[in-house]
Amino acid sequence: MPDELKVQPHSEKAEQAVLGSIIRDGHPIMEKVAGWIRTTDAFYSTLHREIWDALVELYRSHKPIDIITVIEKHKDMTKGEKGESYYISGLYDEIPTTANVEHYARMIWEKYIQRNIAKSAYNVYKMSYDEYEKVNIQLDKHTQLISELQLLAPTKKREITDIVEETIQAIEEGTNVIKFGLKQLDEPAGGMTRKEITVLGGRPGHGKTTLMINAVRSLIENGYRVCLFNREMSNVEMMKKIIVMESESLKYGDLRQNELNGTKEKVMDISNRVKEKYKDLMMYDDIRTLSESIREVNKLKPDVVFDDYIQLISVDSNKNEGRRFEIETVMQEYKWACKRNNCSAFLLSQLNRAIEMRADPLPRMSDYSESGVIEQTAESALFVWYGYNFDDSAYDKHESEIIAAKSRYGQVGRYAMGFNGDRCKFYETVEEAYKG
Repeated sequence: MPDELKVQPHSEKAEQAVLGSIIRDGHPIMEKVAGWIRTTDAFYSTLHREIWDALVELYRSHKPIDIITVIEKHKDMTKGEKGESYYISGLYDEIPTTANVEHYARMIWEKYIQRNIAKSAYNVYKMSYDEYEKVNIQLDKHTQLISELQLLAPTKKREITDIVEETIQAIEEGTNVIKFGLKQLDEPAGGMTRKEITVLGGRPGHGKTTLMINAVRSLIENGYRVCLFNREMSNVEMMKKIIVMESESLKYGDLRQNELNGTKEKVMDISNRVKEKYKDLMMYDDIRTLSESIREVNKLKPDVVFDDYIQLISVDSNKNEGRRFEIETVMQEYKWACKRNNCSAFLLSQLNRAIEMRADPLPRMSDYSESGVIEQTAESALFVWYGYNFDDSAYDKHESEIIAAKSRYGQVGRYAMGFNGDRCKFYETVEEAYKG
């Protein structure tokens, strides 16, 4: 390790003050500092770590904490190999007051995080020539340490009067709710709430990606900045959908098969309009991991982020804890990203195959893959249901349905929409879909 990293951040006086305060006043002081010092390694001195372990053992076993019990417990835990009784007594004698003990505990934890950042930075340096994925995992750990150190900065506590004023402003200006601009999506709760997540589920072929891109179009038209992660489709295929959606007569099947049939000039004209209209849309099809996705959201700070779809997100973890853990991590990280950036997230989710085995094929909450964490975290849980795919004799080809299964700030219900898949469009009515 470079010489400049060998002298690690620490405060011996702060460590002595905390240990001496606990020895002086016992359990009440221990309860104050335990919230800050969450690991023995927070202490730089080996002896201080041993004394802390003795204090923790006494505290957990509900035994008195004083000079005698601490000295005896320390002897027991070190097998009597160290005669540190005078040092422990000195910690008691040098503490005139315990009033500032929380400040000292905070200082110890801050120095501990600084030491870990120094070690982590050196590891990043050593690994900088390794494969990107390995470096990226270490870099994420390093970023987490930096974030924790930043949280130790002066409190972000806000006065209640400021929060009330912000709330009144949001009510008057209507800035806290982002309307989709699509009647059936806005009907349950009036739109999306900033700092919240909406989840849309559907089986393959039911139009969830097409519904998503229709929502993107409406938001762009209303002046919002939008970020879109394409995981299933490429940016090029998604742009084909947008071009068709923006046209009056183009069909997605034709563009996908490169069958322009004399419409090349029209396609070029629409493409030029799309360049200008969608300048506030940021699309990605080459971001695989959750951490990379969240970093882009933090950098771009969009009003709304769309992700198609969450089961395809790779979660950075050295543990094999199963898909449920991964989906929980995705939902929680997006939740905090929304709070941090004052945005909304619209996440697409695949449904499990159980829906295809039932007599009643309408989707329900249990059909979400890992439905428990989705139901708990999401503001709204929606489904798009295209009955024609299930039974073409019983359902209209141009009718789709939005099902609001959960709406934290609104009501659940079912809402019919017009749908024309080849035109990449959803409509308010079935009649409009036929005309489209």
